[in-house]
Amino acid sequence: MRSLTKALAAATLGAALVASPAFAREDMDADKFVKMSDADKDGMVSKAEMMKMVEKMFDKHDSKKAGKLTREQAEAFLKELMKGGA
Repeated sequence: MRSLTKALAAATLGAALVASPAFAREDMDADKFVKMSDADKDGMVSKAEMMKMVEKMFDKHDSKKAGKLTREQAEAFLKELMKGGA
């Protein structure tokens, strides 16, 4: 469970970077991520909404349901996260 928490924390940091203009890159799509994560459609993403989306993406990449990502799975997860999700 501790590794899942660390992975989610790292993913949340990555998502925060997506939303930060200082780190904006062409392959990052904060608008897409906000639209996907914004469950209550208020135009903003709460911590709970973001964590739910990140957990869903983590579970998608944890193909063996081990609660952990290999380096390759983590790389794919981060690429998807930086593009704003699937």
